[in-house]
Amino acid sequence: QGSKPWRYTGEEANMDRDDIKMLVKKWWAIYDDESLNYKPAADEAADPLRAALAEVVAVKSFPAPSAA
Repeated sequence: QGSKPWRYTGEEANMDRDDIKMLVKKWWAIYDDESLNYKPAADEAADPLRAALAEVVAVKSFPAPSAA
């Protein structure tokens, strides 16, 4: 769901300032906005950039020699 690097309780220093209250309110609005959640493409047809890159770039892989 996202990272919370600290636990917000509202009791921290300076939390009574209006500019801090506005910042926290906007932060929560962004955090709770479902439209900003990452949604992976179901298939390549749904992701035109990935499909175009797959056509243009051919990635070749070679087996690495054994270290033994």
